[in-house]
Amino acid sequence: MDIDRRADSPGLVVAKSILRYNGHALREQLIRQRAIRATDVPVRTREVTREWLTAVLCGEHPGATIESCQIEDVSSGTSSRWRATVAYNRAGRDAGLPTELFAKTSRSWTQRLLLGMAGVLTGEPGFYKHIRPHLDIEAPNGYHGAVDPASGRSIALMEDVAVTKKATFCTPQTPISRKEMEDLLGSMATWHGHYWNAPELERHLFLNKTPHTFVGNLARFAGLEKRAKVGALRARDVMPQAITPIHDDLYRVLWRAMDLTKEGPQTFLHGDSHIGNVYKTESGRLGFGDWQVVMHGHWSYDVSYTIATGLAVEDRRAWERDLLAFYLERLSEAGGTAPGFDAAWLAYRQQMMWPYFGWLLSIGRSAIQPKFQPDSTSLGMLERASNAVLDLDTLGALGGSKSG
Repeated sequence: MDIDRRADSPGLVVAKSILRYNGHALREQLIRQRAIRATDVPVRTREVTREWLTAVLCGEHPGATIESCQIEDVSSGTSSRWRATVAYNRAGRDAGLPTELFAKTSRSWTQRLLLGMAGVLTGEPGFYKHIRPHLDIEAPNGYHGAVDPASGRSIALMEDVAVTKKATFCTPQTPISRKEMEDLLGSMATWHGHYWNAPELERHLFLNKTPHTFVGNLARFAGLEKRAKVGALRARDVMPQAITPIHDDLYRVLWRAMDLTKEGPQTFLHGDSHIGNVYKTESGRLGFGDWQVVMHGHWSYDVSYTIATGLAVEDRRAWERDLLAFYLERLSEAGGTAPGFDAAWLAYRQQMMWPYFGWLLSIGRSAIQPKFQPDSTSLGMLERASNAVLDLDTLGALGGSKSG
């Protein structure tokens, strides 16, 4: 292998990215910059100013300005999160501008490394600018998004549904009824049908990845195969013993599952539609937040992920066929071309691979990988996903067989 080809190796790409993102993060600690113009990309609460908030929220409303704001840090994981309450002058109040804000940023160099390597830095800003305005679904409204590719700084500024709708986010421990799951799948059918083979899937760069691209990036740059083995050891107490002997076979057919997401009709995908990204409003609606991993691909990738992680094992076993039929009916109503049930059932079974391996990556993370979710969440997801893989014979559905 010559030197020029080695320059494109995943290890060298990661090393260069670590140096670049870490260098920017260190300089930011020393310079302590503050955001003033709309083109600035603040990632820390101390960088946010009334001038910047006025620029990004009031630009289309002459005379409107922000008079005061209160900002507080919330949490840090894959992204850093903060919320703000702002007060406007009379022109801003008369315009009905948003007062309760929630922001997600890439503050640390490890966040920038992971999001950059996974190709999802531009996902949420793109969703709120180009996709959300065209969908009648339960989801936060978006107000501003920006990315600086050189430094990896990014921000998505959106509605704080915890305040505006008194929403609470779900975990695997949150009971989800059949009616609530139908609410989620109905919304999913809405965006799948609206963007069924739509030109926007090729027009927008932030949608140019597929599940195969996304998982492939994690395999190369986050060491998915190794981290999944570590994760399987850490999660062995919550998973059926029968899954351990076929782990390597499952990893092998994972790539067949990802290949299948590129076949057939393509649509807009949430891309990370697990139950931890779902919230319940005070009025009882369920909606998806965290639109960071948006992509395009086969509808079954989203549907399988939601049902597998959203329902207790016994509920999934009892309801999944009826829920799939419900989704297919809503998909047709929303403009998609729904397949026959048998073909849809096979696709649903085949796409149980990422719910399993994605959460093995989470619990099996390395030292430089941000903690996506609390371990209790990862373990809860894996208890459900591993049972789904076995119950539905996903290995057999993908044409695999047990080694030996």
